[in-house]
Amino acid sequence: MGQKNFKGVVSVANADGRIRLRWRYQAHRYSLSLYKYSKQNLLQAKKTALQIEQDMLNEQFDYSLNKYRGVQDISPRTEKTITEFFEEWTTVYRQMDCEKNVHYNAMRNTMKRWGQFNEKTALLKLNQETFGARTYNERLTMLKSFAGWLVKAQIWSHNPFADVNRKKVKKAKNPTRKPFTEEEISKILNAIRYDTFSPKSSRYKHSHYYPFVYFIFKTGVRNAEAIGLRVGSVNVVNKTIAIKEVMARSLVSTSSAQRIRKETKNGKERYLPLTADLHFILHPLIVGRDKDALVFESPTGLAIDDHNFQRRIFKNVLAKLGIEERVLYACRHTFGSRCIDAGITPVMTAFLMGNNPETALRNYTHQLNIPTELPEV
Repeated sequence: MGQKNFKGVVSVANADGRIRLRWRYQAHRYSLSLYKYSKQNLLQAKKTALQIEQDMLNEQFDYSLNKYRGVQDISPRTEKTITEFFEEWTTVYRQMDCEKNVHYNAMRNTMKRWGQFNEKTALLKLNQETFGARTYNERLTMLKSFAGWLVKAQIWSHNPFADVNRKKVKKAKNPTRKPFTEEEISKILNAIRYDTFSPKSSRYKHSHYYPFVYFIFKTGVRNAEAIGLRVGSVNVVNKTIAIKEVMARSLVSTSSAQRIRKETKNGKERYLPLTADLHFILHPLIVGRDKDALVFESPTGLAIDDHNFQRRIFKNVLAKLGIEERVLYACRHTFGSRCIDAGITPVMTAFLMGNNPETALRNYTHQLNIPTELPEV
């Protein structure tokens, strides 16, 4: 087990073949990835670590970290664009990647359109955008934090976003996520299971995806959680299913080659019961297989592309059945609504779905079965 560094001490480590420095200063953690790991470079890295320690001790620390990157004759900060500072802040302080994270990527691209700007023009740039309320709030939150860092690093004189209020968001129901009825669920599952609408000439039958669709209807997991479920997460002995990671879409595409394995949306693990019907469905997919293998695979043995499945199979099955078009994510909304409708508490529904109770109440109280009577007065 690693040992916690003392305050003011910089650790030097080998991180996947590159030298990485880590330290704490003024209640913040810092990380700096340097050059290839070698004896010669290691000696230089130790000198850099000593320089950082001395600067922290003498209160001469360079918050931009430019001083410690091994670059000689660093250009003045005024010659570095705000977008470049944003990329540095995202990588070093947020521990994110602008090439992978959707929100940071979108903010970075917006800044590129803005060109060079400063604390006097930044808010004007933001308010000139035609963002919806939700997107505006997401960008504002990110910019507030980023601008705060710019002020602390003495790049900007003040934070122009500090006192800006968020916009009110009007919650509109998404018709493509409307829950399915019990009858519709039965029709969909039977059509997929028995290849009712599967082209006879197709090599890949709809029935291959029956366990995948059944699992989402039964458990209400997110698409990426089902796609990323590993064999080892299904515990037959304890009769539980661990939902602890996802195979998320990347910015490039939804194909298996471009998907990214990461933690769940809220970073929490949860356990679902392995019921008798789920055991019956999953047993042929997990028996004798490696624990790291995917439970649900495409007919070619790759991770399922839910976008292609939606477009090529799910959409067509709904149309042939005469069911209003819905996205696959509607299966999750169906599960949440059925739980609430069946009397399961919002707290338990939220736990099963990996949400908080407020989200469960706000999004899943569709009431599939509207009562015929009202309380007596």
